Amino acid sequence: MVKFEPGSVIADRYIIKKRLGKGGMGVVFLAEDIKAKRIVALKTLLDKYAANQHAAVRFVREANTLVRLDHPGIMKIYDARQWQGTLFYVMEYVEGKSIYEWLKEKKTLPLNSVVRVLCLIADALTHAHRLTIHRDLAPENVMVLPNGSVRLLDFGLAKLDDRYKDLTCADTNLGRIEYIAPEQQIAPAKVDKRADIYPLGIMFFEMLVGRRPKFGEKITTFCPELPPEADEFMRRATAADPDDRIPTAHAFRDELLRVYKIAKGELPSTASASVDAPSDGFLKKITGWVTGLFKKKGAA
Repeated sequence: MVKFEPGSVIADRYIIKKRLGKGGMGVVFLAEDIKAKRIVALKTLLDKYAANQHAAVRFVREANTLVRLDHPGIMKIYDARQWQGTLFYVMEYVEGKSIYEWLKEKKTLPLNSVVRVLCLIADALTHAHRLTIHRDLAPENVMVLPNGSVRLLDFGLAKLDDRYKDLTCADTNLGRIEYIAPEQQIAPAKVDKRADIYPLGIMFFEMLVGRRPKFGEKITTFCPELPPEADEFMRRATAADPDDRIPTAHAFRDELLRVYKIAKGELPSTASASVDAPSDGFLKKITGWVTGLFKKKGAA
């Protein structure tokens, strides 16, 4: 296997600068792409993937799909390959903190920040769901940049863990099982985009309360300032049956914005009893607020 250390040249193109961190799937290094003349993040994958040719083929195929994703809320992947027995992929390098790190530091986040971040994630998912599913959404996989924009990490790469599901849950990423939709735990290869809605609901609760929800808990018990519609929103976002769940990331965003508007007194609480969507004027206003960062210089 390739030895990664400062000064090493990988695939005759990437010079390793330093180690940035270790995650459930591998180790991330800061590197210089001497051909493209840019600083990148290079992630090596665990040996168990490289040792299985089927997993290697799936990894490269999935990464090539991700290269086609072009959205400011999704970490851009530039390259993916197997080289001298090691699987790695190269992605854009950005500085920021994961939601996990923010929660570890702040414990909880205010409603406006939670709504804003989740809406940005939902916008990124809406784009990505045309081609793939994330299947590993968790606070560790969402980075918040200094300018307030977000990046989804490891998009689609969770598919590699299908054949290693039991090992992964037990050994490499304790806790993420709490974010996995019930149907994905049963048949991970058969899930659809609704599997990505479930962890968004879990994160909504966790970001406001400071921990993941327990069965049957209502978010208004811990956040009494929220309207009853927040409980119904949580129920639908985290429904065990995907047919009862909020069906799309776009719908998740719209329903979350409705709850936010009610909480701020801009809609009467009884408005949630109707299946009518928010007014076009409101959605246009709030969507512009949520996505405004993407139009700022350097946010992409």
